[in-house]
Amino acid sequence: MIVKGGTFGPVATNTYVVADGQGGSALVVDPAAGSRDWVLQTLARLEVTPIAVWDTHGHWDHVVENHLWADDGLPIWCGRGDEDWVRAPAPFNPALFGNPPPTPGVEPSRVLGADDVLECGALSFELIPTPGHSPGCWVAYSAEHGEALVGDLIFAQGVGRTDFPGSDPAAMIASLERVLALPGETVIYPGHGPWAGTLAEAEPYARMFMR
Repeated sequence: MIVKGGTFGPVATNTYVVADGQGGSALVVDPAAGSRDWVLQTLARLEVTPIAVWDTHGHWDHVVENHLWADDGLPIWCGRGDEDWVRAPAPFNPALFGNPPPTPGVEPSRVLGADDVLECGALSFELIPTPGHSPGCWVAYSAEHGEALVGDLIFAQGVGRTDFPGSDPAAMIASLERVLALPGETVIYPGHGPWAGTLAEAEPYARMFMR
């Protein structure tokens, strides 16, 4: 499993390329504003073929370049609960994002739920529902590789905000408990901030927000 990350856009959103190996298949995860050229270069360097875009959740900064990939024929996959934001992306605070023009939405090719498996070539991820930051936040967890795409659920030193439309603080705490029950050595790739730390390293900071 290969994970490459870059940080883009007005609120420093992490975009990832996740591949099953050099020359294999890849997912584009959370295509942030300005990430496309980096993603193309990373795909070329790894000699991998993208099979889909995976949105960890539907907030604007994570889906803003979905339409660029959809225009190339790449399917857009998201988790159940935020599909309407994928169809009609909009920042909750436009001023924070420089008052961007309307972002074209896309119709998701797949809306995945807890009974589905996120697959990419030889990789497969269990999908864990983690509402709280948004209704449709999902964690994609590979038990085989001990790695997880955690979106805006948990960061290296904090957790996702719960003051947005559709947020739910109580659901967020339950979601954090669910993910913190995974092995502590699980390597996490969050939507913002440093990546490739472990759940055990992030847990003490998350607990401060769970009281």
